[in-house]
Amino acid sequence: MIKYILIVAFFLTHSGSFAQENPYVYQTLSKKNFYFLHAIENNSEVKEVLIQDKSLSKLLGEQKKQIAASFHNQENILDSLIAPYLISKVDSKKICDHLNRIYNKSPRFKNFIENNIRNSGAYVLYDKLEAKELIENIWKLNAEGINHILNVYGMGKKPQYATIDSVSYDVKSDYYKGAIAMWSDHIASEVKEKDLWFNPSLNFALSLLYLNHRDEAARYEPLEETENKKTVENIKNIDFKAFPYASILILGNGPENYKDRLSALGKLNIKLGVKEYLKAKAPLIVVSGGHAHPFRAEYCEAIEMKKELINEYHIPENSIIIEPHARHTTTNLRNASRLYLKYGFPVKKIHLVVTNNMHSQYVKSENFKNRCLQELGYLPAKIMNRINDTTIEFQPLKNSLQQNPIEPLDP
Repeated sequence: MIKYILIVAFFLTHSGSFAQENPYVYQTLSKKNFYFLHAIENNSEVKEVLIQDKSLSKLLGEQKKQIAASFHNQENILDSLIAPYLISKVDSKKICDHLNRIYNKSPRFKNFIENNIRNSGAYVLYDKLEAKELIENIWKLNAEGINHILNVYGMGKKPQYATIDSVSYDVKSDYYKGAIAMWSDHIASEVKEKDLWFNPSLNFALSLLYLNHRDEAARYEPLEETENKKTVENIKNIDFKAFPYASILILGNGPENYKDRLSALGKLNIKLGVKEYLKAKAPLIVVSGGHAHPFRAEYCEAIEMKKELINEYHIPENSIIIEPHARHTTTNLRNASRLYLKYGFPVKKIHLVVTNNMHSQYVKSENFKNRCLQELGYLPAKIMNRINDTTIEFQPLKNSLQQNPIEPLDP
């Protein structure tokens, strides 16, 4: 009897804190890719307002029927399983209309949009828009992000950078089709009678990232409590006025095999960055690079760069910030800028970006600016003077906060 009481007491005490229906990584992936939907899920009052809306509930009910019907279509099982989770343009337009209607009649939802979503930074490119356009742009971006994951990590369609970002399985195999069928059945069984209209599609999208082992965006988070904790605590003690620059951003260069932790050029970039650091150009070093190369890389560039700085150059750990998610040069600058804004760096102080001379030439070029505009929709930083062959001055820009769920491995 005493043993039974202790077991019950344990679950009453601990289940609310630790036990949950979905893997913890879903929370981080959702927050970083779909902040709007994540914020709704985590605001009980707003969530209830939206659950009670009959028009949104009707859309959810229709989707549940489509999912159930998909298990009976044996002609093209993969497409038929994924299709009910895709958000059509027609439904997306209806959802925009419903959300705007709710905004106009619900003070609670209106307050949520204006004081949470608009001020979050996640949609900074839209924050000057009127409410109707703001909601439409945000929902459209979230819907496109969900559809992108379903297409790439469900159906196996090629992403922009197919060599490093593709699905992890042979989508034509019976194993994969069977796995998707069982995951779909499981997710459908978890849909509640009263649920948010986006739950089935969002949960399936997050599950596809999870089952494909493409959770790179969630790894090492929250950085300020793990790898960057000592440096974040040290920032408040730094007199930035004593240095000409706020930081030295060293760009990674991923290896092309599964044995090497750092590539030849990756090691050169580190040496070049240390050279600037030893001249007291800046008080901190930022190393940037994720699990990008080769495909599903075991090693993270930034983690390995930090180890190299500590072990080979004896740089203090509290002088190093890692940015372990960037997969391209565009996001090296973007993600570093996000950390500068988050960690309280002096807003107007200039930083240095260091890399090998060929890469540095590219960062300074118009081609790089055009690529940023094409892939991100904005410039993540103001590229300034190239003070030598391997070092460029840059100014972080607030636009970098904008989420991009079309690149879910590094949104």
